[in-house]
Amino acid sequence: MDDWEKVISFGALYEGLEKARRNVMWKDSVSGYSLDGLENTLRLQQELRDGTYRISDYQRFMIHEPKEREIVATRIRDRQFQRSLCDNVLYDEMTRGFIHDNCACQRGKGVDFALDRMNAHLQRYYRKHGSSGWVLRCDIRRYFPETPHEVAKEAIRKRVKDPRCCLAAEEIVDSFGGDRGIGLGSQVSQLVELSVLDPIDHYIKERLRIKHYVRYMDDFILIHEDRAALESAKRVIAEKVNALGLEMNRKTQISPLKNGIRFLKWRFILTDSGRVIRRISRQSVVKERRKLKKLAGKIRRGEIPEEYLWTSFQSWRANARRGNAGRQIYEMEKLYNQLKEEIENGREGKPGGAADEGGSESGSRSCAV
Repeated sequence: MDDWEKVISFGALYEGLEKARRNVMWKDSVSGYSLDGLENTLRLQQELRDGTYRISDYQRFMIHEPKEREIVATRIRDRQFQRSLCDNVLYDEMTRGFIHDNCACQRGKGVDFALDRMNAHLQRYYRKHGSSGWVLRCDIRRYFPETPHEVAKEAIRKRVKDPRCCLAAEEIVDSFGGDRGIGLGSQVSQLVELSVLDPIDHYIKERLRIKHYVRYMDDFILIHEDRAALESAKRVIAEKVNALGLEMNRKTQISPLKNGIRFLKWRFILTDSGRVIRRISRQSVVKERRKLKKLAGKIRRGEIPEEYLWTSFQSWRANARRGNAGRQIYEMEKLYNQLKEEIENGREGKPGGAADEGGSESGSRSCAV
């Protein structure tokens, strides 16, 4: 069985549906499609076999956290096919040649992996060069929205052997419209964008001989003892990025290692003793405090259930525990408990309120401080 037949086999497509609908069955479109999942899978398989399959129109919407970005949501039917395409062919063929420190959107990798790799590189750097040195932080301006389609498709052609699988992936790139821009929110998009910068990864590691290098999508860090070497690397990287039809943004700069490294909303500090301290950004703390206060206000007005406050706090605390943020967690716990107490006091003053009915499950949650 060749790769394309493997992708469009009934079993692979149905498995793709099971994975694509995971955690989103609450959506009417997903539950409705899944209700006739066997029949819909058979219909999809037939369209893929006879060449009549077409990608549905995307749902587009804006998100504002951590920054304003347009999300291009893929319909469940298309996600089903793309999941099968990625799991059975694209993932292995497109990630096979990646360097170890290409950290985003891969099995066994992600934010925690990237943060731990940064720790490891700093510790290794210290053993050879101490705590003095230089850091080049590179970031690409509007990476997903500005990636040329031809560059993205060339990255696919270089890696995917089966011509029908290659063509299917190229059609997904073209489906976003125009000749630039890869939609954020598609599994294929993530693999393609990881691949577009892969030649630069290899150039940095193999030609420039930069040992301490970490990349998370379009955010990458180089550490070196010689500033002149990083100045030269910065020029070459900018030229190679420009050759792809992209450009570096204003965040791209060289700074002393003593000033710390900002990466994925964390600040890494290499001390004179060789210890690596990982501090959460002040922006993250300020945003969460404002968010908790805003949620508490909505809860008091009866606009949202109380568990929203708990969920937000828990999510923030889980992230904060990735680093040395004990004091910030302590202060956030104090704020959470204070807001929770104010909500409970407000309910006690309202006869017939939720507290009179025994309270909610989240109402029993509190944090010891």
